[in-house]
Amino acid sequence: MNRIPSGVVQFFEPLTSIRRKAENTIIEFFKSKGYEEIITPTFVYEDSVSEFLFEPLKNKLFKIVDKNSGQTMILRADITLQITQAVLLGDFKMPARLCYAQNVYRDIKEHLGKKREFKQIGVELFGIKELDADFEVVSLAIDSLSLMGIEGLYVRVSDTYIIENLIGEFGLSGDRADRLRELVFLKNISHIKKEGFDSALIERIEKLNSLSGMDIDRLADSGFDAADLSLRIKEKYRNVGVFCDLFYCEYPLYHHGITFEIFAENKKLAVGGRYGNITKKLGKYIPATGFAIDLNELSYFLYEKENSR
Repeated sequence: MNRIPSGVVQFFEPLTSIRRKAENTIIEFFKSKGYEEIITPTFVYEDSVSEFLFEPLKNKLFKIVDKNSGQTMILRADITLQITQAVLLGDFKMPARLCYAQNVYRDIKEHLGKKREFKQIGVELFGIKELDADFEVVSLAIDSLSLMGIEGLYVRVSDTYIIENLIGEFGLSGDRADRLRELVFLKNISHIKKEGFDSALIERIEKLNSLSGMDIDRLADSGFDAADLSLRIKEKYRNVGVFCDLFYCEYPLYHHGITFEIFAENKKLAVGGRYGNITKKLGKYIPATGFAIDLNELSYFLYEKENSR
């Protein structure tokens, strides 16, 4: 019996129609807001991108050999990186607004429903002052999900600069700095104490961590971008919950500064944040931020929502 590989997707009706409608509706919405669609190559030469792939993906690449050149190619593992390279190499007028809907391929062990093939739909915004860009992109994410009839959204907003500033202030580097990042993002304060970090640093972390939560108003005038963005979201969207988490980042080697996630019914539907550090590594710093929705997961969510009525 022929079997399809594990971790790939195969849709049947009504999921196929739900997925197609969601993709078309959201892409057209992005375009109506001034975002131009871009299509990037399905595979690229490994040596042109692997150096810049954020750490969790370096060992999760599907590789093939180009019979014409003998070079190793990889299947698209990250769309944002490809778009960033296109913007840096192309003659794009700033600010540049781009959107996409494309498959991503990652050679991972299937775990808790994670797939090796999935489709992302999202936007990338280059060349705008960071907090204004953050708000524009978060608003697009909220509006696109609301457009699909999803209610009860809540946004978790974070800022990696907070921990990075503390690391610099207390002179941490290398493995010691990486360990602190890991423990802080895991909210493991007890282990921070056990591992002998400076008591003044621990006190600062505990105080900042205690400020995280749904009570956004108490963070007003704090000076944190995460607080300012959270307040803007709360002011614009009365029916969207906002959780300001001063210490969280799922991809600390990828996002620098504001990061955010959007949930509904405890299901993560969108992930985004700043990544101007990647443009700097590629040769020219440009403020950059964006977000992506896993279109497959969104389709399952909409299907389950429709059938629960």
